[in-house]
Amino acid sequence: MNNNHQIGRIAAFCCNYTASVATDTLREAGLIPESLDVKKLPCTGRIEVRVLLDAFEQGAEAVFVAGCRADECHNLSGSRRAEKRVGYTKKLLKELGIDPDRIEMFFVHYGETQPVVEAVREMTARISKLERLHST
Repeated sequence: MNNNHQIGRIAAFCCNYTASVATDTLREAGLIPESLDVKKLPCTGRIEVRVLLDAFEQGAEAVFVAGCRADECHNLSGSRRAEKRVGYTKKLLKELGIDPDRIEMFFVHYGETQPVVEAVREMTARISKLERLHST
C-alpha cells in the first residue's frame, strides 16, 4: 500500500483561470497523489460553504481552494469571497471538533503549476500529522 492511500483523499477546488493544472500530467510525473480530487471552477468565488463541508462528508481528509491572487482575479473579487468562505468553514469545523487546518485557501498566479503542487504537499503534510476522519 502506498503512502498516498494511507494519508487519504484531498479535495481541491481550483479556479479554472489560475490553476489550469493538467492533473493527469502532474500525476504521471509523480508530483501529486492519485488520491487528489481536483474540481475546476469558473471562479472560486462561487464556492459555497456547503460544498466545502460536503467534500469532508464524502470522504476527504483535507480540502483546499486554489484561487487567483487578489490583483489578478478574472472576476475581480472572487478569490476574496472564497477566502471568506474558507475562513467561515474553518470556524464551523472547529465547532464540530474537527481540526480547522484540514481546510485552506491558497492564492496562485495565473497559469502557475508549482503553487498548486506545493498546496497539495502542504495539505498532505498537515493531514499526515492528524488522526484520520474516515476509516477507508
